[in-house]
Amino acid sequence: MASDLFATDHDALFIRQRKEWTEILIDWETRNQYVVMDAGKNEIATVAEKAGGVADFLKRSFFRSHRPFEIGVFDPDGTLRCTLSRPFFFLFSDLEVRDPGGAVVGHVKRRFGLLYRKYDLLDEAGQCFAEIKGPVWRIWTFPVRNTRGTGEATIAKRWGGGLREIFSDADTFMLDFQRSAWTSAERRVLFAAAISIDFDFFENNSASGGLID
Repeated sequence: MASDLFATDHDALFIRQRKEWTEILIDWETRNQYVVMDAGKNEIATVAEKAGGVADFLKRSFFRSHRPFEIGVFDPDGTLRCTLSRPFFFLFSDLEVRDPGGAVVGHVKRRFGLLYRKYDLLDEAGQCFAEIKGPVWRIWTFPVRNTRGTGEATIAKRWGGGLREIFSDADTFMLDFQRSAWTSAERRVLFAAAISIDFDFFENNSASGGLID
């Protein structure tokens, strides 16, 4: 039986984007897909952007990282663990996180910042339980601070550079819970934050586009 993706015994998760060959060869925007591994490199989840018709294809092509989307997070056996969704936005994204039953468990909200990439992580009641404040001079690292004083976490992108970024597993995020006392619901929102950061800052394998905002 696969281990629970959001179990509190996981010290870290590794989120690797799956590249489709059409996107690699001609930079054609395809729906995002990820595989999630535990510290032992066991695949414990699949993450997939919901496929749509022609309209969704055009949204992905023209709106790119600002596009509306719905994402499902599944166990290897296909069991839904949570859904992530957000509408189209101009400046600041708002990602909603729901459990398998459809109940809202939190939000990931991007905030304005001149020298930092900022996000607020909200619980089901809309209260901020953690903040992300990533300095622009450390473009691959996003520190997470629990506003209730119960711990910290780190979201970091492993950068291979050049062709390694395209043709190897370098396009990977690490979500390190740092052995802090995050609840299962909070871990869902932290996981959603890593996906949101990928869409906002690394959608086109580039550090440009919104780092200083």
